[in-house]
Amino acid sequence: MTIKIFDVETGKEKNKKIEEIEFEEKEEDLKEEHYMLKEILEQPETIKKAAEQNEQKLLETAMEILRAKNVIFTACGTARYAAIVGRYLFSKIAKKFSEVIMAHEFQYFIDSIDKDTLIIAVSQSGETADVLEGVKKAKENGAKIVAITNVENSSLARMSDFVFYLNCGPEIAVASTKAFTGQLVILYLLAFATINKIRACKIKLKYLAKKVEETITKNDETLKKLAIKLKDKGDFYYIARGIDFAIASEGALKLKETSYIHAEGMPAGELKHGTLSLIEDGTPVVVICPKDYTYEETLNNAQETKVRGAFLIGVSDEENELFDSWLRIPETEEIFYPLLTVIPLQLLAYYISVARGNNPDKPRNLAKSVTVK
Repeated sequence: MTIKIFDVETGKEKNKKIEEIEFEEKEEDLKEEHYMLKEILEQPETIKKAAEQNEQKLLETAMEILRAKNVIFTACGTARYAAIVGRYLFSKIAKKFSEVIMAHEFQYFIDSIDKDTLIIAVSQSGETADVLEGVKKAKENGAKIVAITNVENSSLARMSDFVFYLNCGPEIAVASTKAFTGQLVILYLLAFATINKIRACKIKLKYLAKKVEETITKNDETLKKLAIKLKDKGDFYYIARGIDFAIASEGALKLKETSYIHAEGMPAGELKHGTLSLIEDGTPVVVICPKDYTYEETLNNAQETKVRGAFLIGVSDEENELFDSWLRIPETEEIFYPLLTVIPLQLLAYYISVARGNNPDKPRNLAKSVTVK
């Protein structure tokens, strides 16, 4: 079969080199019931593999981050929540303010993009249409592009000045899990590269990989029982503050994608600005409150839901009498909590989906890679 490629604007034929990309995943390799569960369980290894990044490239990119007048993340869905964690990391570690813009809204901000702007585009597939369109326009305006993706030689990778691959292997389930943690790992490395502490970061990430495994083991049975108890609920609310706000949003997204239950993730402080009116007897509220700088304030917000009848699920390294159910995470440095707090939320979404009779690998109406606007 002969394939010819033409430029859409000029109509002239273009010469393109054909490259083969290895894909090793096979149906018979699946030992768990679903790919989503397999990919959740792979995350300790995902963290270690994603950390295998070239240190010189990390340092070069970190210098571009520090030099840039404006640093803007662009992404959609799960990747955007990873970017929001990245924004906190850059602020906390690099002391660099950055912004996160949804890729499908990015075109409306393009007039403010110039050669002093650095774009960090996050996309599991590297083929997300909205991301590619924004990156193309940003390049035309002179911006430098950093790509964080899982697919070698993807469209995004080819368009970018710096590319970091997740190294996590193919992700089959539509709902992203291990790609999310891989994205976080690279963002941690970039943040620590700005203060020339890449080696220290890699050591901490290797330690965190063991803690992820511990988190899965400690919570698995609790989550299975919780899924049966809550599978028929119509609404879930996920609350957190600071860096874990993005994890609240990601946890809610996983539940929506796989179980078809309405779920909302939000900063805990926003509850009293409207959403508190929706809390009634038995409403599940997931509160992500590790023992960090946000702990007391987040618990105060959780109590506001509890007195209105909420069924409170605490994700924390410290038990509290407010919790109706406690999902335990190991203690760690406050900046690294997102790598732990997201794990039980992924499993909760998975087990509720299965309890409702859904196929979590192939949610209705959704595709793995969104290649249309």
